[in-house]
Amino acid sequence: MTSPRSALATTPVRRVRTPLLRAGAGLLAVAALALTATPAHAVSTSSTGWHPVSGTDRTFRADNGIALTYHYYADGVDWDRPAGAVFYFDGDGTARAEQPEGRFATRLAEVAAETNRAFVFVEAPNGTRSWRAGDTAATAAAVRQFATTNITPTTDAGVLMAGYSGGAEFLSRSLLREGMDWLPAGSGAALIGGGGTYGQPIAEATPATDDLDLTWVVGDRDGAYASDSGSWSALDAAAQAETEYREAGYDQAQRITTAGAHTDYDIPGIVAERLAELGR
Repeated sequence: MTSPRSALATTPVRRVRTPLLRAGAGLLAVAALALTATPAHAVSTSSTGWHPVSGTDRTFRADNGIALTYHYYADGVDWDRPAGAVFYFDGDGTARAEQPEGRFATRLAEVAAETNRAFVFVEAPNGTRSWRAGDTAATAAAVRQFATTNITPTTDAGVLMAGYSGGAEFLSRSLLREGMDWLPAGSGAALIGGGGTYGQPIAEATPATDDLDLTWVVGDRDGAYASDSGSWSALDAAAQAETEYREAGYDQAQRITTAGAHTDYDIPGIVAERLAELGR
């Protein structure tokens, strides 16, 4: 699957919340510019690129018609140094993306800023609270276009794609499974409490992607979670996917088992640990 590469502007949607930052006139002028993406591992590392301003309830409209609502946190990012981004996809049925000024979102933003990365909290499409809803391939194409055209021109610090439960499943089954050449060097993924592929074919790693950091984090008691589609095991999903990604040539794929059940994850803490590994 390929993703469109044209840059699109963002526009606010119906819900209006207080902006996280007040932008100065200079930043507003720069934020009005659109950035044209370049292929993975050829991303511009200029320190004079587009510096987006923080804000909630923004919408990215992809070329394929999918609209993604997201919240963007750039407070604390020094764009004159190597910068990057953390994209987060929460679990199906959760409402934390609808609380962009709540402690969960702001803590993740703080964790990202500590490694000089912006934080992007992406909501499930069409207000469904589910990454399984609708055409998941189209949603994945929209996310790829969004990630590569509208956020950070200075990706020297790499990009982390992080997902929990249904969000992790979206990463493993849709967003990453058909190739990761669109990610810049130094990037990775954190798949928390899930992330299976269920026998679907995985694109072979390339010399540009075989060393991407792919980590499944799963609780030792996350083995029989009752979902709306029946009993499901995050332990089984993580073990199966890690094996299949390694067989596809992703040499840095690994699985970390922690203590706890499906609702026990310290997600900001896990993201902080994965960001620390990306920096090594």
